[in-house]
Parts: sequence; structure tokens; C-alpha cells
Amino acid sequence: MLPARLRLASLWLSQVARVLADNCLRMFVVLLVARAGVVESRAAWFQVTPFFILPFLLFAPLHGALSNSLPKRAVLVGSSGFALIVSILLGLALGNESAGSWCVGLALLMVGGALYSATRYALLPAAAQETDVPLSRVNGWIEMGGAAAVVLGLLLGVWLDSPQPGFPPAVMAAVGLNALGLLAAVPVYFKTDVWRPEALAPALGGFFRDGRRILRSKETRGSMLALAGFLSLVVVGTGAVLGHTGVLQADGNRALLADALVLAGAGAALGSLVASFQGHPRRVLGLVPLGATGMLAALAWAAAFGDLLGPSAVLGFMGGMVNVPLRSTYQAAVPADARGNGMAVANFFYYGLLSLLSLAFFGLASFANLDSVAQLGLLALLAAGGAALTWRVLFRQCFEQILELVLWPMYRIRGHGPASKRIPRHGPLLVIANHTAWFDPAWLGKVFPHALHPMMTSDFYDLPVMRWIMRHVVQAIRVQASAFRREAPELREAIAWLNQGEVVALFPEGRLRRAAEPSVWNFGQGVWHILRERPDTPVVVCWIEGGFGSYTSYFKGRPTVNKRPDWWRRIDVAVSDPQVLPLEVLADQRATRVFLMRACLSARGILGLEVPKLPELADEEKEKGTNA
Repeated sequence: MLPARLRLASLWLSQVARVLADNCLRMFVVLLVARAGVVESRAAWFQVTPFFILPFLLFAPLHGALSNSLPKRAVLVGSSGFALIVSILLGLALGNESAGSWCVGLALLMVGGALYSATRYALLPAAAQETDVPLSRVNGWIEMGGAAAVVLGLLLGVWLDSPQPGFPPAVMAAVGLNALGLLAAVPVYFKTDVWRPEALAPALGGFFRDGRRILRSKETRGSMLALAGFLSLVVVGTGAVLGHTGVLQADGNRALLADALVLAGAGAALGSLVASFQGHPRRVLGLVPLGATGMLAALAWAAAFGDLLGPSAVLGFMGGMVNVPLRSTYQAAVPADARGNGMAVANFFYYGLLSLLSLAFFGLASFANLDSVAQLGLLALLAAGGAALTWRVLFRQCFEQILELVLWPMYRIRGHGPASKRIPRHGPLLVIANHTAWFDPAWLGKVFPHALHPMMTSDFYDLPVMRWIMRHVVQAIRVQASAFRREAPELREAIAWLNQGEVVALFPEGRLRRAAEPSVWNFGQGVWHILRERPDTPVVVCWIEGGFGSYTSYFKGRPTVNKRPDWWRRIDVAVSDPQVLPLEVLADQRATRVFLMRACLSARGILGLEVPKLPELADEEKEKGTNA
């Protein structure tokens, strides 16, 4: 068997060949329809698009059932073989004769294309796991090839367009590409992929059950609908571009179309590549508001000035920045045993929305005489609504993404230990770590795939500007800085977050490390109070190495004093396995604190470093009050 990365490369090649073939035939049929005078040339794209996407809608349950209940390599090979045979038969039977017949033929051909699409995306989580590459990066590579293939496929259909009778050159090219896609699909196998063997009837029922599971989840529902809206705008926008270049007319500007599509395709490939560098499964969504805003600006530019070449590369680049995060988020959130159905469900919603939008633009172009510039303006308005929504929903992810870019030259943050790759994606979860520097929460946030709610002392929380960020963006938990207190509202707030299934980050020392020797200060009682109220809460104990000595630590004095700003400093975060503390430990606050202190020090051993001795706990008389 080939190494995992070569199998992923084979999948990449297969999908590039298949997308090239599908879009070459799609453009061939669009030009055939326009040449036949079935509708006005500027509406031909919108007329053909429903035939292209109809199989994604009508056969979604069947595609999901097959992809979910059969080995996915068999499905990839079978769907590719189906497309090869149908493309040959259509070329022999139809030639260049009938635009209407070719629309039906295209729909038949895409029965295999829709099945291939669902299966290809369903394989990517397993490919990411076996190649040990973040899922967002795998999607970035896949979408780079896909974006280029869409553009080259459309251009290939234009370049090979010929009204001469016989086997059409565009169809001949598609046959060759489908054959390549079939051969490249043969070695694609990932043993960690999960499939659910079922007979056809139960498998069809499973499509609807899994669909309900997906729609009930906020994460899968949100990413799926956002992706559907984005892709619909892209496809409908392509129709507006075709109308603007006049390529659907005999005297159309094909050179302008080629230049615009090449720029857009190159931009989309580059945007997908840039998005792939963000391997964090949650922060990658922070690219979506930035990309949506860029797409809005590019569409507004095109509509205002009637210019295609200028904004094409920007539009493609920003589209890549939106596409990769949404796809990888959805794929990661779909349950492993429902990935085949999950991708078919996503295709159903995407192509359903696209059908409605295409029909609306078809009507506006055919009956309301809406020209291409006006179509771009309408798309800009839709993009404005989408951009505003992404900023509202994903502001924190975007804030963290920008903060990570600011901190990137200063710190190299790495998670260590097998548990760092097995952290549960969803809470509730209590994260405990030693406290080395001001940036400890930011370093933990890079390693954990969650929105952390860190507990922070009022000294830091109440700083100007910082208070607004901590309260409204990070939603940190404020801890009043005081030696002795009778009330601890922060503990109730932490428990409330855990009750909502969120993740709380706690530094039980309650103060930054002061000494060079690696150890921990006595843990406060706050962590015990939290776990006493929620004894079933999993706890992940971490050790942060490299923070002491940094610019914001107490090395050689107070933070930011007597130290140079950090540059490319290494920060290692050792992550232990999640554990629920035994009830006999939780029965005593002192035993709980000692248990967690020992676990924190032991986590240092994950880095291959010496495990410090456990310090003696201070006398109870000196610890009156609650110190979180």
C-alpha cells in the first residue's frame, strides 16, 4: 500500500481530473444552449445550472447511503467509471445536435459526479488523521486543485467549442479526464475511515436520521448553511461574469473571460493555500469574516466600475479564505459514522440554495432584462448581508486569528503529548496549568481547539481597553485580586460556563511564577469548589514550559521590566489525558489540591524534563478565604 500522503496525492489528482471533466462539459452545454437560441445568451448559464445540480438534490439520499454504507474507495472508483461510460455514450449519441438533449445528458452524467463529490469530501477527515496533517491544511490542498480545475475546465470548454458534427472535442477531452480520474481513484484508501455497513433500505433511512443529527448541531448547521450561501454566490457570480464578457454570443470577448477566470482561479488557489496554514480547527474560522469582507469589496468594485480584471484575483483569493475554513469545520463536526450522509446532506442544501438563486437570476436576466453589471450589484448586496453576519457570529475567532498573527514572530507554540491530539472537541472541560506569564491563556488557546474562558485577576482584567476585550470578546472570568475574601462570584461564573458545555481555563496558583526553579505555588481552594459542584467534569492538566523568562514574566523583575521583547521564543505546552477525579479525592479539598499539583508537575515529564518535587502545602490557617 502507498504511504498515506501519496494516497492523499492520488485523491487530489483524481478530484482535479473529475472537476476538470465536469466543468468542461458544463461549459460545452452552456455554449450549445446559447448557440441554439433557446434563451437569451446572457441567461444560458442560469438555464443549464439546474440540470448540472439536479442530481445533487434528487439523489442525495441514495448518494449518502452509498457513501456511508460502502467502502469509499469502491464508491470513488464506481462513480468515476460511471462518468467515463456515460460521457462516451453521450458523445457518440448526441454529438453537437441537440441542446435540450445535452441538458438531460449533463444531468445524467452528474449522477456520478454528485456521488463522487460526497465521497471525496467524506474521506478527508480520515486522510488528515493518517497523514498527521491538520484538516484545514488538507482541505486547503484539495481546494487549491479544485479551484484551478473549475477555471481550467470552463476555459477548456470554451477553447474546444466547435459547432462541427461528430464527436465533440470538449466531450473527448472530458472522456480522457474521466479516465485519469478513475485510475487515480484506485489507490485511494484510508483505514481509519468509518463506514456503516447497511442494506439499502436502512441506509436510505440513515440519510434522514443523520440529516436530523446534523441540523440539530449548531456547529454543523451553521458551517453548512454558511458554505451553501458562499458557494451559491460564487456560481451565480460566474454566470454574471460570462454575461459581462459576452462569451455566450458569437462575438463574445473570450480573451477577457480567460483573463478574468485565470486571475480568479489563481487567487482562489492562493487563498486556499494561505488558509491552509492555519491548522487550528477553531481559529481557522476567523478567516471567514476577513474573506467575506474582501469578497464584498471586490463585488462592489466590479459592479461600480464594470471592471472584471481588477477585482478577479481579489475575489478569488478572498473566496479561498472563506471556503477552506467552512469546509474543514463542517467535515470535522460531522460524526465519524455519518460522514458519507453528512456530505450528501451538505450538497443537498448547497445545491438547493443554488437552484433557487439561479432560477431567480434566470428570471431577472430573461424577463426583467437585468444586465450583468446589475447582477454583480445585486450579488454585492447579498455579500454585504453575509459579511455582516459572519462578523457578528465569528468576531472572537477573528480577533484570536489577528492576535495570533501579532504573536507569531514572538512565539513558537507547540502542544506535546499524545493527549494534545485527543483533546475532546466539545466541553464541558476544565483546563488547569501552571502560571508563568501574562500570555499563558493565549498559549493555551493555541493548543486547545476550544473557546477558552480563562479566569483572570482584576489587576490584568481591569486595564484600559483590556476590560472590554475580556468581557465582550474573550468572555474571561474576573477574579478580584485580594488576599482574603469571603465571597467568590467567579466560582459561580465558572460553574455556569461548565454547565453550558464550555471550557474554563484555570491557573490555581493565583499568581505568576517568581523563581527560576521549576515548581508550582500552592493551588488555591477554588478549583476544589468548582469540582465539588461538578464532580463529573473532565480535567486536563497542563505544564507550560518557556513562559518564565519571557517578556511578560517575573524573570529579573516585574513583567515587561529589565527584559527584551520576545522574538521566536519557544513555548511548549505539555497536555495530559482528560480525567475525572475520583470521588475519594474530591471528598477532601486538601487531597484534591495535592492531586492536581502533582499532576501538573508530572505533566512536565511529557516534555522529557525532570519532574520537580511536590512543595508542601501551606497551613490551613494561612489560607483562609478562597483563592482561585
